[in-house]
Amino acid sequence: MEAESRKDTLPQKMLTVKEVASIFNIHPNTVRRWEKKGLLKSYAIGLRHSLRFRQEDILDFLDKSKNEFPAQHCGDKRDEVRFRGG
Repeated sequence: MEAESRKDTLPQKMLTVKEVASIFNIHPNTVRRWEKKGLLKSYAIGLRHSLRFRQEDILDFLDKSKNEFPAQHCGDKRDEVRFRGG
């Protein structure tokens, strides 16, 4: 019983810039750009203020942007999604 209550209070996994980039299949610099523009909520961790992202926030962002591309909100050509092949 005690183990179950601890499990409920454990914090969610925090993702690195590289992990978020891998989820979206984008370059890590694009993740940083989206974070600076406020599209992704981040947290500064440690003395070096390394960026981390809550897994829940990333999943929420994915749900909200299913029918939209982030580039529509950014106005930045570098954030446009390009499809290859056919």
